[in-house]
Amino acid sequence: MSWLSLLPEGAVRGLRRLILKMGRGMDPQKMMDQSRLKASRMIHFAARHSAAYRTLLREHDIDDKALREPLAWQKLPVLTKQNTFGRFALSELARDVPAKDLADVLTSSGRGGRSFGFRLTERTQHEEGWFDIDLGLQDVFDVDRRTTLLVNCLPMGVVFRSRAVAVANVSVREDMACSILRDVGPRFQQTVLCTDPLFIRALLDEAKAAGVDWRALNTSVIIGEEILVESQRDYIAARMGIDLDGDDARLIGSSFGVGELGLNLLFETRETIRIRRSALRHADMATRLGAECGGETMPSLFCYNPLRLHIEILDPGPDGYGEMCVTMLDTHAVIPLPRYTTGDMARLLTPEEIKLQSEQARSAPPWLPMVAVRGRIKDRQDGMPSVEGVKDCLYQDHSLADQLTGAFKIVKDAGGVVRVVFQASSDAAAEQGEVRGRLLSLLQARWSADVVVEVLAPMAFPWRPVLDHERKFAYLDSTVS
Repeated sequence: MSWLSLLPEGAVRGLRRLILKMGRGMDPQKMMDQSRLKASRMIHFAARHSAAYRTLLREHDIDDKALREPLAWQKLPVLTKQNTFGRFALSELARDVPAKDLADVLTSSGRGGRSFGFRLTERTQHEEGWFDIDLGLQDVFDVDRRTTLLVNCLPMGVVFRSRAVAVANVSVREDMACSILRDVGPRFQQTVLCTDPLFIRALLDEAKAAGVDWRALNTSVIIGEEILVESQRDYIAARMGIDLDGDDARLIGSSFGVGELGLNLLFETRETIRIRRSALRHADMATRLGAECGGETMPSLFCYNPLRLHIEILDPGPDGYGEMCVTMLDTHAVIPLPRYTTGDMARLLTPEEIKLQSEQARSAPPWLPMVAVRGRIKDRQDGMPSVEGVKDCLYQDHSLADQLTGAFKIVKDAGGVVRVVFQASSDAAAEQGEVRGRLLSLLQARWSADVVVEVLAPMAFPWRPVLDHERKFAYLDSTVS
């Protein structure tokens, strides 16, 4: 049994307060230096425990002697799902842990192809997992002082364990989630909803029919699985009665995870949300982020714990953006994956940038380092609307968004014609020419190239007509390359 599990609740709350206080007072550069040192150690850890990683090192002409010398990082292998899980057996990737000592298995989404990545967790590591979750919840929601119900609507068997809050793991059952919120939620001082940008559309409609009072429940939302655009944050806030710029208790935040690495690797805070929303209104702030004011290129702004993971940006362009590469720093890892690429375009913000952006946004700077993420590289194709850009158009007009499920497909025909096919929320909405006309107007105002817009009834939408929400939805047609 974990030593953390033996501590009384009062001692656990005190430990959380102490860690957060020490973290906020820690020199940021010292944190980053420790992060790099721990990442170097993870290279040696992987070389000892993973036969697959040793093979990759040999293929890069790195032998045991080279590992004992200062490493040139650019010579080390860069891991992908294809050259790890797509190439090696699990027994070659993982360290030798008896089956009886394994407590948890989590897969990647499978969106990138037919192969899955895996994250295996040792029992001791699993038993301590709740502490990191509770630390984050305390930092954002002050759960040690406010009784909290967390309703987890994430798919794929993603579950949370906590000692600080009550957790309802309901997966993608909007009826079950709304019943719990309506009937059990009033016992708590606040509720937190974890979901994704597509499922919350169905959930909001169910909640309206079920009589869920979001204001009375003091509900905040954490969005995972996909990039959250600001127009959708505005839409959700309007439906839930949240004042995004004036409510210090409730928020709509975004979280970024990778199944084979871990959950909540990157996360928005109140400070990063203020900076991003301010950058949408101020051209100089947007330019510093490599974006256009109010445009689709506005990146998400996340914080991360550099003592939990180390982030590199591979092959950055003139604007500093390149592919994000992550090294997890936990030496309990069953499958060590140093320098693992996520497939996302990102760049790290310097302390000077963070200070300047925070001052202009009239916000305190975050106490953790920040990374700007533009989204998945494969979702940005030359000459085509970006996924984030289409989302931004979809949610700009709230009455229009009410007529759609949020699912759409970007398709390029053999003749080069780009079509954006939306799924209507009802047959009646699909039959309204006004819905298509408003979407076409919004998209044409954004892109100079001709775009064909279609709005199909729920059952006529050819890509999983009835969304099961169990799988990540691919907005870009697979035939587009």
